[in-house]
Amino acid sequence: MQNCPVFISSADSYSDLWPVFFDLFKLHWPEFNGVIYLNTEEKEFQSEGLNIVCTQVGKLGHFGKIFRAGLAQIDSDVLLLMMIDYIFMGEVDNARMKKYFDAFLSSDFDAVGIGEFDETKKSDETNLFVPYNHFSYQIAFWQKKVLYEMALPYENPWCSECFGTERSKKMNLKFASIYGVRQPIPYDQGGCLHQGKWRDNAVEYLNQINYFVDFDKRGHYQDQPSSFLHRQKNNWMLVKTGLKGSYWDLMKRIPLR
Repeated sequence: MQNCPVFISSADSYSDLWPVFFDLFKLHWPEFNGVIYLNTEEKEFQSEGLNIVCTQVGKLGHFGKIFRAGLAQIDSDVLLLMMIDYIFMGEVDNARMKKYFDAFLSSDFDAVGIGEFDETKKSDETNLFVPYNHFSYQIAFWQKKVLYEMALPYENPWCSECFGTERSKKMNLKFASIYGVRQPIPYDQGGCLHQGKWRDNAVEYLNQINYFVDFDKRGHYQDQPSSFLHRQKNNWMLVKTGLKGSYWDLMKRIPLR
């Protein structure tokens, strides 16, 4: 895994999560000895024993701009993508991660997720990866140049996933994942935060391992049924993002292969 840099998508507003994330990284993946790119705006962060490069891209405002500017600094054609709120919640299977990375390098996939589940599909020793056609920001190996196309400068993560899935179909991108097997990186695919507040799963896990966090600073997220107003707000967000250029971008996309 030394030849596969890790790109942590973040921003300075999440700097309170950085110590938590990297403490758990060291605890659960002590074998990792590669470069970690932490996407920051102006802040710097280091953690003893880890080779962290802070991108310090500047105050660019939108997720897409920050994301792309950080990616541009990575001196590698491939990378392992993680979002800052995907904290490790168990020991990483380093041997399997290396196995999946080597298989990704020898494949023609544009991205391979290592944390997806679908009981209707099954990976095995002969077919480590199962193709799928949905773009997401789950932990995955990526071709850097392809990942760069998935987030337009004005898009937030949710809109980027929605439009990115349509982009990937028009571009004939090839995505795959592992299915029906234990995740080599144990983490909750819903993240440890929702709407900026701590989710119960993360609180329970951190308390279980006696890792102190002042959860009151961000607060606790209370799950609520999606209201009609909330759904309409999300729909309008998609429309506004589309009118900024995502609709026209889709019209111009052509197959890469």
